[in-house]
Amino acid sequence: MTKKRVSGTREWASHSENCLVGCPHDCKYCYAKANAVDRFKTVLSDDWTQPKVAGKKFAKKFGKKKGAIMFPTAHDIVPEHINACILYMRNMLTPGNNLLVVSKPHLECIELICEELEEFRSQILFRFTIGAMDNEVLSFWEPGAPIFEERLESLVHAHCEGWSTSISCEPMLDSPNVVDLFHRLEPFVTDSIWIGKLNHVTRRVKVESDRDRAMVDRIVAGQTDERIREIYNELKDEPKVKWKDSFKEVLGLETPDEAGLDV
Repeated sequence: MTKKRVSGTREWASHSENCLVGCPHDCKYCYAKANAVDRFKTVLSDDWTQPKVAGKKFAKKFGKKKGAIMFPTAHDIVPEHINACILYMRNMLTPGNNLLVVSKPHLECIELICEELEEFRSQILFRFTIGAMDNEVLSFWEPGAPIFEERLESLVHAHCEGWSTSISCEPMLDSPNVVDLFHRLEPFVTDSIWIGKLNHVTRRVKVESDRDRAMVDRIVAGQTDERIREIYNELKDEPKVKWKDSFKEVLGLETPDEAGLDV
């Protein structure tokens, strides 16, 4: 029997959970929006940026699961629904589960999580998504998400408060400066910094203007096999760097055969 390829969120966690439908960050490359709005047509495009709490989710009874739970995967943790997200996280944490909390972080949300879930600190690993330092780049690809400085401040806050921290530089949005980004973030990271491509960019991203085309072309040019090998050679000796499956495939690196190993 051929083993299922371990990729995407399965590289990081054995399970995934969400408690909202929609996300105000409105990232241009978002797979969840593409599925909900374009593929399955379960949500209107205009409604996606006004997330709603998935009320039925809160009736779910969690037991102790083998492996970490990634939360969230199809939305982000946002100020307008932070209390619902904290309640949902508490429901998952109480039976003893470990959480990988992935977010383009709003500082007020991270501060409140650190305060409200302090008793579960040892069960939580933050993974903040920071794909660029350039706010012009971030505002194009992730128009509703926090700017770089707020994401960095969130990382610094969590680190200084003694929480376990990691970074997702997937998608890598500014290839020419990704090595500088790694070194800017590394002092505040206790675990790892993951680097990966912006997947399916020409298929998933709608090109409706010359600027859209220029930004998509910039991504494509910045993640050629040659460029990936250059980044690898510059960072391969850094103990905190980890490569997502999109990089491993180009580099010929071994991929895990079990979900959730986070390696």
